[in-house]
Amino acid sequence: MKKNYLKIVTALVLSMFLLVGCGDAAAGTGDSEVESNIDSEDAEGAEAHNTGSEDNGTFAPGTYTFEESAMGGAFTVVWTLELNEDGSYVLTEGNAAMGNTVYEGTYTVEDGIVVTGPFEQDPPQATFFEADKSCKWILDGETCTPVNYSPDEDVTINMDSEEGSDAEDPFSNVAYAGESSAQVCDIHLPEGDGPFPVIVLSHGGGFMFGDQKMELIQPVIEAGIANGYAVVSVDYRKSAEVVFPGALADVKAAVRFVRAKADEYGFDAEHIAVWGESAGAYLSLMTALTPEVEELNGDVSENADISSAVTALVDFYGPVEFYTMDDEYVDLGKEDSAFSADGSFESKFLGQALGEDEKTTYITYWETYKDQLPDDYMLKAWIQVGDADESVPYTQSENFAERLGSVIGTENVEFSIIEGAGHEDAKFYTDENLKKVFEFLDSVMK
Repeated sequence: MKKNYLKIVTALVLSMFLLVGCGDAAAGTGDSEVESNIDSEDAEGAEAHNTGSEDNGTFAPGTYTFEESAMGGAFTVVWTLELNEDGSYVLTEGNAAMGNTVYEGTYTVEDGIVVTGPFEQDPPQATFFEADKSCKWILDGETCTPVNYSPDEDVTINMDSEEGSDAEDPFSNVAYAGESSAQVCDIHLPEGDGPFPVIVLSHGGGFMFGDQKMELIQPVIEAGIANGYAVVSVDYRKSAEVVFPGALADVKAAVRFVRAKADEYGFDAEHIAVWGESAGAYLSLMTALTPEVEELNGDVSENADISSAVTALVDFYGPVEFYTMDDEYVDLGKEDSAFSADGSFESKFLGQALGEDEKTTYITYWETYKDQLPDDYMLKAWIQVGDADESVPYTQSENFAERLGSVIGTENVEFSIIEGAGHEDAKFYTDENLKKVFEFLDSVMK
């Protein structure tokens, strides 16, 4: 949830922006290149703003805005382009879910088109930027429009389903509950007869976007199969369809489904891990830490008599304590986040603004239900985050690891920070990092 709107997107996501899925959020963009067709009238209109200085490329110094309809109109990203007389620019990317990100550099003018040059930050997830992070803009009055912008194909998180995965063909779109068409999963089985330890995998996307076939999670599916795990990749209802605890109830139902169908698919019902990224990490950790909280089963009654307890948790850069996210970013020097606002991914997931009512917001927090953990509760947890995460404060994971350790024992929590990694960063999905995760899982699940 990412700055992958999840840069969510994200958030959303974003998502949803995310997140989506900027996801991704975040953690992505559409894959297709959009060709530019600028006719002579457009060029002449843009040229009318030229100050005539060809030495430094100054082009109508001032402030221009562009409203990007992201994720099929799910939310709006406002781009503000400030052109300075000295040839420098400040470009601000902002939306209610993710806050603002500022990019700075120099610009030139080419055939009446403003070209903002590369900058130091990670590239935005919008499809209209070039590979080198430059972007071409047409100015018209007080607006600026990217040359490569295509509203029909606009996607600001890489939430595309993966059609050509290297994973084995799964049992696809298997229903684990019957309240919604979103309550489906793909079942991937390794070679052999089983029973196989199981990974219940939940995608991110700001609780608004994505599905069980997302490209971002394909490395996890493929590594799981290669390491002898059955991977049940889960979709769930999004915040546009149902609010808390709907999506959580779905993931808990998916775990119960795995137990109920163990004989049919060759699952090892005694060794189930939940693994999630971003919003999916939140759903996974809440599933792992509320095995006997009936009210969080929501409206899903399938296999209600079967336990949703799990053996292990893998949490990649998940949000945890929604109410404190803005304050944590302030402490990290980022003061423009807006998680508490109506439009944030987490607010839409809750069903009201996070900042409206602290007590209501905390029904989404795992420690609220800590006293309902069974006396014999056991869990092994892998928690990992990047310290350059611009979608979720990395301190969310840091605090979670510390507090969870006080409940299950610090020896049962593996926590690490990937230096320089952002939300939905490829560094989490390298062979080297996934090897470490599976070494952890093997020690618990096999």
